[in-house]
Amino acid sequence: MPTVFIKDDLRAATEAATGGLVSVHYTASGQPSFMRWIPKFNLEDLGADYGTGVHPAFIVDGVTKDGIWIGVYPGVIRNGELISVPGVVPSVSQPYTSFVTAARAAGPGFHVMTNAEWAAVALLTAKTGVQPRGNTSYGRAHNATWETATRADRGTPGTTSGDAKHVSGSGPVTWRHDGTPAGIADLVGNIWEFTPGVRLVDGEIQVLANNNAASAALFDDSAAWQAISASNGALVAPGTAGTLKYDSLAAYSDNGTVNDLGNFQIDDVVDYRNGPAGDNSSSYDYNSISFSSLAADTGITVPAILRALCLAPGSLSLNGRIYMRNHGQRYPLRGGSWYNGAHAGLGAIDLNHPASNADWNIGARPAKV
Repeated sequence: MPTVFIKDDLRAATEAATGGLVSVHYTASGQPSFMRWIPKFNLEDLGADYGTGVHPAFIVDGVTKDGIWIGVYPGVIRNGELISVPGVVPSVSQPYTSFVTAARAAGPGFHVMTNAEWAAVALLTAKTGVQPRGNTSYGRAHNATWETATRADRGTPGTTSGDAKHVSGSGPVTWRHDGTPAGIADLVGNIWEFTPGVRLVDGEIQVLANNNAASAALFDDSAAWQAISASNGALVAPGTAGTLKYDSLAAYSDNGTVNDLGNFQIDDVVDYRNGPAGDNSSSYDYNSISFSSLAADTGITVPAILRALCLAPGSLSLNGRIYMRNHGQRYPLRGGSWYNGAHAGLGAIDLNHPASNADWNIGARPAKV
């Protein structure tokens, strides 16, 4: 463990009950936040196709961490701070910037769970052979309908109306990332979670290096944002020729109706857009495909970094669907929502929306380094 904490009753009881896997971290204003420890691991531990060296989630601003702390529960904003506690309805319906501000207000090291951290947890979970279920069918699991949780609106699980996100941690242990009571709860379904550190800019995949999204500016056009070379996976300046992109297989129709154009591919050029370049609206089309089916165009070899960040499938199986708009700036959501059924999962990612987006099924989870 990287830090020695002063014991208190709540922290001591939590650590004793979980073998030290879960601890209680206190925010700047003294609020408790329940966090799960994820120890550092190497990419080669996942499989040869994920590369070598420490997974990017454990490198922040050039410093390698022994591990990261991930909120056990989706975040709720209290007193201006994003915290992780059981038995409450997670905060939603706020622009992504608000979650980031509230997470960082909790104190040094606190931040919104990043895409690199999500990928680390997802791939580690897949490596163990666990496929967690969740609230994917209005308060119950679509693929195990006897598994239910307490809905926010107190409605009957399975009733296809109302506000069916659930009270944090009220589902069974099969909704935890490792299938134990000490696991991270509610990653699959329930609410989409904003996970910064990746974005699409007119289809170009841009990232903040390693896990620098834990501390970096997230929504500007600073030099910290980098594209990925299709030839060798190196990080290069955005707009460089030959960077990795998500490319539609059909052009948008601009017929006044938003259509799912279906399959898309990884490419080093954008042959087709699903809307006008530079347009951040949701007025035009989008593409979607199951995460496991996403493939590259002929002649493109997917670099390991894309698999390590769960932006392309690898040898480990992850459920879920990937959505994207390759016009304008689009920021990532992970996990799926309470009505997404089989489209939710640890591999699910939504790159359809700008940072100003807010919806009743979108929240964020605190983490700490």
